[in-house]
This record gives sequence, structure tokens and C-alpha cells, in this order.
Amino acid sequence: MTARSETPGAMMAVPGDRQVALRFARLTAGFWGGPGGGRSWFWTLALATGIILSVFANVTINRWNGWFFDALEKKDSESAMIAMAVFPVLVLVAAGLGVVVLVSRETVQVHWRQWVTARLADAWVGQRRFFRLSLSGYEPANPEYRIADDVRWATEPVVDFAIGLLSAAITIITFIEILWKIGGGLTLQSGGAVFVIPAYLVLAAIVYAILVSLLVTVVGRRLPSLIAARNEGEARLRFSLMRIRDHGETIALARTEAGERRAVAQTYDSLVGRWLAMIRQRGRLTWITNGSGALVPVVPLLLAAPKYLSGEMSLGGVVQVAAAFVAVQNAFNWVLDNFMRIAEWLAAARRVNELADALERVDDEPPEEHLTVSPSRDGLLHLDDVTLIDRDGRTLAADISCSLPPGAMLHVSGELGLGKAALVQAVAGLWPWGRGAIRLPPDAFVTAVPQKLHLSEGSLRAVLDTGRAAPEEQIEGALRRYGLSGLTPLLDEYRDWDKELATGDRQRLALARAELEKPDVVLLDEATSALDTDAALELLAELRAARPDAIIVAFGQGAGFAEAASHRLLLKRAGGVVRMAPRHPGLDQPALPAILPAQIGPAE
Repeated sequence: MTARSETPGAMMAVPGDRQVALRFARLTAGFWGGPGGGRSWFWTLALATGIILSVFANVTINRWNGWFFDALEKKDSESAMIAMAVFPVLVLVAAGLGVVVLVSRETVQVHWRQWVTARLADAWVGQRRFFRLSLSGYEPANPEYRIADDVRWATEPVVDFAIGLLSAAITIITFIEILWKIGGGLTLQSGGAVFVIPAYLVLAAIVYAILVSLLVTVVGRRLPSLIAARNEGEARLRFSLMRIRDHGETIALARTEAGERRAVAQTYDSLVGRWLAMIRQRGRLTWITNGSGALVPVVPLLLAAPKYLSGEMSLGGVVQVAAAFVAVQNAFNWVLDNFMRIAEWLAAARRVNELADALERVDDEPPEEHLTVSPSRDGLLHLDDVTLIDRDGRTLAADISCSLPPGAMLHVSGELGLGKAALVQAVAGLWPWGRGAIRLPPDAFVTAVPQKLHLSEGSLRAVLDTGRAAPEEQIEGALRRYGLSGLTPLLDEYRDWDKELATGDRQRLALARAELEKPDVVLLDEATSALDTDAALELLAELRAARPDAIIVAFGQGAGFAEAASHRLLLKRAGGVVRMAPRHPGLDQPALPAILPAQIGPAE
């Protein structure tokens, strides 16, 4: 049976560990290329050099052990004193190499994480994919957590793994030579027959390592999937708690905290079950790791004891082969020692891969039925038989048609429901599902003014930054025209403006920002719902004065907007689908002369 990822929306097959590693390598290998490749290679080579020299420093210390203990056994005070004088130099060199390895390792980790985070964040935010991904149905759970945390857990261990593998390979080569040379062969006699086991300490180290590694692999094979499930549960718990914080006012006023507590409790109960399953698996693995840890220092002493007692090996030789056996064993058992970290890395890398794949998929797989958005030939905004559906094929709004010239204002009213949000997003180029055509004026810049402007923590100047350079006097003038002169001295203050500004002021700020964007098409999505009609019409007049040729589409505004509009569009629900209402005499005529009347589609 194929495993499945625990992500909402479309279910995706979970790849094997090898596929996860290869996909992550393809995703992140660009760190060593491009503009910053020189710096990346410098620190990588510095790290590799430090590791190699550190291994040889350890070999030198191993040989120092043989020298020193042989001097003690022979009671050679002169050699012992020389060895003691040399030892501080060896310690200093080893410590210096340790600093080189530490600095270069963490520098590579920081810069690699920075590169991968920037790539994923740019792909997520760029071309408004964060929103398109949420509509697509195959958005992985908690993409922001994957960028912020999973990238760290997927990049930092890889550097440590590379260090461990390189160090293990060099250690095996160098210390096996010590075991081979000092340990030699073991001679056994049985019934007059003589058996010689060549390089018996080397063979013992290899056989021991293979047996332990096989046990770890068999016992711990389910650990990566259990860790992935635990991480997914942690992310869901964070999301549940964040949801309460983000909707705190609504929950408090409606007194629905009991339901939220039950939801959090259910989420945590699921997380506890996943933790316990992982703990049980780790407990089984600990039998092997702790048992091996206790045996490794003793096994070489037991193997070397016969040769030492027979006088074939000195005390210094015993100390050397014991240390070499432990070093080789640690190198061979690198997988054993890092099994938990490898499992955690695979879980994090899989989550990063899922996000990267989803970001690619949102661009590569257009829906089977999609709207056509293209420039118009006559400079008008056309909605030609637009039908909007959701990703499950359910019709939200059907057969909407109208044409709007520059300077026109369309008031959309009626039973809007989900169809209204979809229509706003479709004109803004975000809603992909549907039929028909949306034709915009050539090179038209479309901006949507929401009911509640999102204000990130920071300065108001950052909120008003539209990407189109605006001089200071223009920004101050826009704030003044929309009744926000008091905010001018506070433009550069960093505050949590989302909490400090009332809804009405936020809507005024959104209209000022829209003016600074210099749009050709403005979509007002209940953008003045917190203001009275007179104030709302005054603000609309300011926007119209600043952009006289802009096409304005107002959704769900008050009666005053309907009277001021040059075009009207009334939507009615029929048979469960929102459709254009038929034209009724006296009800659908604009108060102001229409430059081009709305083309009303047939009603069903």
C-alpha cells in the first residue's frame, strides 16, 4: 500500500527516502553556483580541510598514547618527559583545528539556510503564489512553518552528515592501518592444529559494525515516518493556536471559546498519540544503542588480552588498538549514532520538497476549465459570459456579461455570497476556475481595495509602499485627502498598526494606498463598509479625481454608490447559482448617464 502525506486537499504519494534525498539535493544544490558560489566553495573547502587535518591530529594523538604508555611500561622517564612536553602542542593544534571546523561548519549552515529560505520565500510570495496555492487544493499544511523551521532542520544536519561521513571515511582508513599493523594476526591451536586469523582486530571491527548496523536498520525502519507524522502534528497544533489568536475578537464576542478548546484538545490528543508511537520506537532502538555503547570499549580489550598476556603486545599497543578499535567502530556505526538525526532530517526534507513541488505545480498545471484573461482591443473592460466554478466543479456564479469604458463605475449588488469573492479574484487575475473571457484594457494595472486592509507589524510607510515610487508630498497629500492627516508624523514609527487603527481608518488608508498605486481598474470589495454613505462618497470622489479614467467596480457598497454609479449589475440566486438578474424598467437605470450601457446576459 502506498503511504500518503498528511496534507489537506489533494493527497500525494509519499516518496521513499532515496527519492526525498535526491529531490532535496536538486532543490538546494544551486547554493554552490551563481553569484554567491565562490563564497560557498571557500567555506566548504575550509571545512573539508579542517576535518581532514583533525582526523590526522587524532591519529597523531593515538600514536602519542602508544609512545607515552610504552615509556611508562619501560620506566623510561626521559621519553615520558618528552612525550609530556609534546602533548600541549598536540592539544593546541587539535583545538585550533576544532575552531576552524566549527566556524566554517556554522558559516556554511547559515548561508545555505539563507539561500534555500530566500528561494522558497521568493517562490511562495512571488506572483502571488501564496494565495493561488491556497486556492489550488494541493497546498501543503503550514507552508510558512516549512520555510521558517523545516528549511533549518533540512539544511543544518546535512552539513553535519557530510562532516561525519568524511571524518568516518578517513578515520576508517587511518585507524584500520593501526589495527592491522599493531594487532597483526591471532594464532589459535586446537588438537594439535594451528589456525592463524590474519588482521583479526580489523575483521572483528568490521563484523561487529555490520551486525549492529543491520540491527539498527531493521528495528528503526519505521522511525522516519513516525517523526514526519509527529512534526505534522506539531505544525497543526501551532496552526490551531494561531487561529485563536488571529480571530480572538470574534471568538470572544461570540463566546465560542468552548468549541475552540475542544478543537485544540483534539489536535493535541492526536499529537500525543504520534509522540507516544515515536517514543515506543525509540525505546526499541535504545536497546541496541545503549548495549553497543557499553560493549565497544570492552571488546577490543578482550580481543587484545591474549596477545598482551603472551607478551606479543605491549601495554602501549593495547591502549593504541583499543582506541583505534573504538574510533573505527564509531566511524562504521556512523549511521547508528545519527539514526535519529537522519530520520528527523528526512522528515524535514520531505516537507520542504512538498512545498517546492506544490509551488511548481501551481504554475505547471492549469485547471481543466479556466477563464481567459486577455487585453481588449477597444480599451474597455469586458466580462463575456463569465461563469465561475470552484475547484470541485461547483458553479458559484454564471453568465455574467458587461462592458465598461474608461471612467465608468459599476455597482455590483444582490446575493453575492461566494461568487462575489470569486469575481473579485477573477478580475484581479487570481481565480483560475471557470469559463468565459475577461478582457482588460491593454497594460491595465488592477488593484483591489479590501474590506479590511492587512497591516503587518512595522511602519505605515511600508504599508503605503506600492512598489511605485511616490514623493513624500504625494504620500502626505493622499493621507490628507482621505482624512488621515494625523498619521503623517507617524509614518516611520514601528507599531502594531493592525491593533491601533480602527476599521474606518484602515479603510481610508486602503483607499489612499490604492490612489498611490495609480491603477487603471479599481475593485472596491466592500471597501467603505465601516463609513457612512456621505463619507464614503466623498472618499470615492477623491479617488475619482485622482484617477478620472480608472474603471471602478464596487461590490456590495451602500445605496449611495448605486446612485452614483454609471452602470449597475444585480445578481440573484436561481436554482442555487448566482446569476445576473433580468433588467427591470426603472430599477436598473443609472442615475448618471451611462457612457456604455451594461450588457445584461440572459436570465434562467
